[in-house]
Amino acid sequence: MFNHDTEKDFEVLSWHDNYIYGLHFSIEDFEQGDWRSDLAIDIDHIVDWVCETDGGCQFRVASATLTFHHVTDLDLAIDWGNSGFQSALHEISISHVSRNQIQNQKICLDRPYYEWKIATNFPKYGCLTFGASGFTQVLRAKPILVNEQKLPPSKRNSHFPPSV
Repeated sequence: MFNHDTEKDFEVLSWHDNYIYGLHFSIEDFEQGDWRSDLAIDIDHIVDWVCETDGGCQFRVASATLTFHHVTDLDLAIDWGNSGFQSALHEISISHVSRNQIQNQKICLDRPYYEWKIATNFPKYGCLTFGASGFTQVLRAKPILVNEQKLPPSKRNSHFPPSV
């Protein structure tokens, strides 16, 4: 793994125009006392926007796993519309990620707990909303310079779902 970010880095990270390729629910064995409930998201993470003075841009992009921890109250509101069964699925594009600290929460008594919202550019008006204590983001490959805000399929490191 090439990079490791956590909720301590939230203020300096951006997921604007990152593409989502998959979701994975990591629910452990409650009978054994393992209470993990993680949401892992497979993304192409834009590490850097390389913009020229003429307005042209390239992007340093790496496949990454963005995992939220102690997830509760997951609400997935993604609607690709009704094409009459003529349009295939495609990536989800993130508009922005926001969080608000929840007061008097009963999930993680030893740390802050947040309501997270992942709003989408496309499909329009999409949103993933949930509670989580924080996140880890791990780049699964070194970033490469590309002309689009996503990796070509041949360059994606697709070892997903992760073993979190």
